[in-house]
Amino acid sequence: MTRQIIVIAGPTGVGKSDLALRLAQSIGGEIVNYDSVQVYRGFDIGSAKPSAASRAAVPHHLFDILEADQEFNAADYARLARRTCEAVLTRGRFPILVGGTFFYLRALLSGLPEMPPRNEAVRRRLRAIASTGRGQMKLHRWLSKIDPQSGRKIAPPDRHRVERALEVWLTSGRPISSWGRPEHAKEEIPSMKIALSLDRARLVEALDERVNRMYGTGLVAETASLLARYSRTARPFGTIGYREAASVVAGEITEEQAIAETRRRTRAYAKRQMTWLRSELNVQWIDASDNEKTFRAALRLVEGQT
Repeated sequence: MTRQIIVIAGPTGVGKSDLALRLAQSIGGEIVNYDSVQVYRGFDIGSAKPSAASRAAVPHHLFDILEADQEFNAADYARLARRTCEAVLTRGRFPILVGGTFFYLRALLSGLPEMPPRNEAVRRRLRAIASTGRGQMKLHRWLSKIDPQSGRKIAPPDRHRVERALEVWLTSGRPISSWGRPEHAKEEIPSMKIALSLDRARLVEALDERVNRMYGTGLVAETASLLARYSRTARPFGTIGYREAASVVAGEITEEQAIAETRRRTRAYAKRQMTWLRSELNVQWIDASDNEKTFRAALRLVEGQT
């Protein structure tokens, strides 16, 4: 088989990690993460990070590489991931990418446009606004006014992406959406993309089970421990599950309310992931309703096209 990058994609909770592990064991692969939360140390339960047993079974890369308060973006990820994939290929093995942050994946495979660098003075101004009452909503309304396309794509609570979009506009005079590559820009790095799907009812059931498992195995306690080490403004505390758990720790909502909100956000996130994947070219879709059949279908694809 000709060795190349294999991408396992699909909505959250559909079984990507389990399939990637089985493929890696079968064809001589190594797992490379493209999830933007799993890069942070300690954020384990809410990101469904691979278990110690899974990591012992095959090499895993780009997990637990950052502290929560370290700056990290898609360009940083792309640089690290490219070096990692090259090293795996040099060893005569398959890099198998698995995760859910498709912007990271696109940055790796297609590259990113050159954009203005970070501007700390502008960031401080934006964070001062965000820290006021309903300040984050004010920033998002501002973004929606000057860049409607980004306003639609970026959720109001996504503080870092809202800040970055406003920072680009303030420093360049151009909306961040105008800097993007065409949606179907030619990929610089060839890959084989396998996407998993479930019918809507089964996916919702799987997502709700995932959320129940997160809270049942100690998400709130994990979050409380992390908040003792890092500021609540650190990026991963804004992600699904951790934002709600942090509100429980702060006494702002009950755990039952947190579970309901995490379910809602998880379903919305899965919907956005599916929308993104349907717009991608050269994706091989596999039904994920039967684990064994899913694995066999994926293995046939890999053996037939690599």
